[in-house]
Amino acid sequence: MRVSACTVFAAAAAPEWQVLQKLFSSISIGISFKNDKEGWTSQTDGSSPIQIVKTEDGGNTWNQVKNNTGNHVITLGVAARKGAGITNVATTGALESSEWSVDGETFKGSAGAPVVSQDLKHENGRMVMGMPKGICTSSTGGALYTCHSVPFKYPGTGRYASSPSKDVMYVTAGQWPSNTGRVEEGAETTIHLSKNLRIVHGETRRLEAGLLTDPVNGTYTAELWKSVDGGKTWKNLITDEGNFYFNDVHCFDETNCVAVGEGFAEDSKSPGARVYLTTDGETFKVVHTENAKGTESLMTARMLSKTEHWAGGTSAAGGLTAPALLLHSVDAGSTYKNENNGIVGQMITSVDFVSPTHAYATTVNALQQSSLLEYGGNPTPGPAPGPSPSGPHYEKPPCQAGEVKASVTGSTGSLCAPPCTSGTCPTDVPSGVTASPTCVLQDQSGNKYCALECAKDEECDKAGGSSCSILQGSTGVCTYPDSMGVLMTSSKAVVV
Repeated sequence: MRVSACTVFAAAAAPEWQVLQKLFSSISIGISFKNDKEGWTSQTDGSSPIQIVKTEDGGNTWNQVKNNTGNHVITLGVAARKGAGITNVATTGALESSEWSVDGETFKGSAGAPVVSQDLKHENGRMVMGMPKGICTSSTGGALYTCHSVPFKYPGTGRYASSPSKDVMYVTAGQWPSNTGRVEEGAETTIHLSKNLRIVHGETRRLEAGLLTDPVNGTYTAELWKSVDGGKTWKNLITDEGNFYFNDVHCFDETNCVAVGEGFAEDSKSPGARVYLTTDGETFKVVHTENAKGTESLMTARMLSKTEHWAGGTSAAGGLTAPALLLHSVDAGSTYKNENNGIVGQMITSVDFVSPTHAYATTVNALQQSSLLEYGGNPTPGPAPGPSPSGPHYEKPPCQAGEVKASVTGSTGSLCAPPCTSGTCPTDVPSGVTASPTCVLQDQSGNKYCALECAKDEECDKAGGSSCSILQGSTGVCTYPDSMGVLMTSSKAVVV
């Protein structure tokens, strides 16, 4: 008998998307890494100013950069030079929030950048920024930008940009029926990033995701433009009206690019989140559409090779159980797989690939908070914010994991509100509390939350400083005299 010997090799586990930091920040949009471990994003608890933060351990812990003399009121984009050698990081955002750094620790204000941008990439040795008028580029690491206007049919609607070489540039543009851009009301400034995502900046800083009910004052428009002479002249590749608007565009080289857009069932003649692809740099074709419910959204995209790319978003903005969209194609758009690894309640707002098998992303989740995701690697969750999960619910802020810090219309202060997706509420309350845990609150997306329903101060956590804030009639909710959180209303009230 002949016996053959063999060696069995274990196949390496395929990379997967995982939640790295669940309740990382009230607002974090934009993330970028120099290598597998060192990266940057922004962070705020909602009541404090937004700060640029850095990690050196793959996102497990984050620390504020050592010196920041630039303006970072609302950060919406981060880009870093990849690989060994010099560190170069830049940021962009709203209200002139563009900065740059050559060591990753000292950030200064950029010159020549637009007032508002939500898109920043490091491509071909330059910083590339989309803006309402067109595109800006910097060959000085973000210290100084040169901007080029695009002759949009609808001026001021520019959104994202990609420039795979010095001469070749692509710019997307678009608007939606309720697009109000930047709105200032009293001390609050609202920046609309997409139809169903906006930032509110004032006494508090917060993201609002979901079906937003802004007044209709227009229609969908979508434009895609190209320049082959460094922005001197432009050619229109796509113009569309009434159906969708464009979000991100990203190119692997001068002729291979991916772009994403979205239109919604409530007001689009042809709804759906869509992926466009070009292989010749001229003809962009729709290669994939997500339109099961008419709520699907695609906000970001990255092209890793001529055949591989990703598109990120959500099946429903603000939905507690809505699957994230992390669409992956490895055959040039012939087929797609949603590789979300079961992640729900997370809307992908930006993504950054260190390599084809390792990436990071920012999201806004169903609690209107920002989370961090990681693809590949072995993410170890950082310390949970707030009190130990073993403590009671409805505690004095800061709130434990799984709760959201909320403020209620018609009341003062804030409270810790756990979600009540099944209609039931946690019954563990702070010592001495006799108020009733009730599913009584809802956010602007209609998500339900629990609070302590009360009729008088004595029913609340008086020892901790809580009091009964009457909302209507003789009933109210227990709140603490703290800074504001995510704005909610009583679900028992009629909102018109």
